[in-house]
Amino acid sequence: MKLTQLSLGFILLVLSSPACTKVIAYGAVSETKPVTHTYLSNIQTTQKQTQRALVSLGYQIMDTDESRNRILTGWVPTTSDSHYLEYFNRRDYGAGAGSYYQLVADVFQEGNQVKVSVCTTIKSISGKLTSSRVVEKRLLAKLDDFMRSPQIVITNVGMQEH
Repeated sequence: MKLTQLSLGFILLVLSSPACTKVIAYGAVSETKPVTHTYLSNIQTTQKQTQRALVSLGYQIMDTDESRNRILTGWVPTTSDSHYLEYFNRRDYGAGAGSYYQLVADVFQEGNQVKVSVCTTIKSISGKLTSSRVVEKRLLAKLDDFMRSPQIVITNVGMQEH
């Protein structure tokens, strides 16, 4: 009986110890592979519409580096479908709980077109997370809508912008 009470007292002492509140691990930072789209436009218009698309999806623009044509959002928590950890050749979407990501959009000239490259920077304690590309594709789909000309012609060959 006394041993059980002593054990219980020791456990309570350890659990109430201030050592449990000390930081012992920091999240690692990793960057995912980018998803890209190409547009017939100029850099200024594409960068403006990229910012508009980010804001319309609820992201806060934290930094715009015009010398590198880079847009960074604020940090947001990973969602159940946005990032995963690879375990035994299976995707574990629950392993990223407590992880955060920011979207990084790079806009650059490539010939007579402009390319937008979107990736995520992740901070996580649970390990190196991989993007499912859901948030990147969502941003580029919204950007496609904003970059589409208001005047289009539909034919049997497809859609043409004017």
